[in-house]
Amino acid sequence: MSRSIFRFLTLTLGVLLLSAWTPSQAMAGERPCALAGTSTVADILTDLGGDRLQVRLLIPGGSCPGHYDLRPGDLRFLGQADLLVLEYFQKDMPNMRNLVRAAANPELELLNLPEETCALLPKAQERLTLFLADRLASRWPGEATAIRGAADRRIERIRAVGDREQRRLAALGLHPGKAAADAPAVLCSALQEPLADWAGLRVVGTYGRPEDLTPECFERLLNLGREHRVRAVLDNIQSGPGAGRGLAESLGAGRADLSSFPGGVPGEDQWEAVFTGNIDRMIRALQHNGE
Repeated sequence: MSRSIFRFLTLTLGVLLLSAWTPSQAMAGERPCALAGTSTVADILTDLGGDRLQVRLLIPGGSCPGHYDLRPGDLRFLGQADLLVLEYFQKDMPNMRNLVRAAANPELELLNLPEETCALLPKAQERLTLFLADRLASRWPGEATAIRGAADRRIERIRAVGDREQRRLAALGLHPGKAAADAPAVLCSALQEPLADWAGLRVVGTYGRPEDLTPECFERLLNLGREHRVRAVLDNIQSGPGAGRGLAESLGAGRADLSSFPGGVPGEDQWEAVFTGNIDRMIRALQHNGE
């Protein structure tokens, strides 16, 4: 066999072998892929992983996780993903179980975050950041130092933001973390009660989604509002628009739309922005003059 024919056959065989690589082999040199169940998870993953981790968000921040229809692209991404991270309340949701089953990705690791009453509160953010940093560092030990460094910086920012907002609320006469007997009374979405408590407000009644606000429920809350001279009604954006609008109008109280997730309000895509934005909106509602 001539040398030129041998080189040709060798080159042809190499091309055929390259074309036979599996998708997982072809992706071996790419960044690890993580799918985030909520924008809270995506924000932490992006902060910890930086350019080392490719993060895709499943459910936009303005949507209710339990009422959102997933996209075909999510299934394709999950089929190649290394990690799926869900908040604790998502693990038993039908849309999540169906997605994982349909993806049929044996290499996928499913990680459920520990339960938090309100993941936006500073202490909860610290705990979730440490939890995810530990899991990411264990899965990718070569990046452990960078991941843990990013976690330290994030926690430093979380503490600074929490301290700043507590000082701002204290300057208004509130007692963050412990409502005084004379603290402003509010009605709020049950999902925003932990934040109202953190701010030092006195929650006298809560409600759910707009469709759950029956005439009987509305009347009960209205009576509570009048009895306690409620200053503000705090809605949850992801539960549906304006659930408490009628209550606020009937009581002459202020009203605020608060977000449970980053991205629920335009321009508030990170934790710091949405947490500060929620406090801003809460304060404006409390300062409502009834006009």
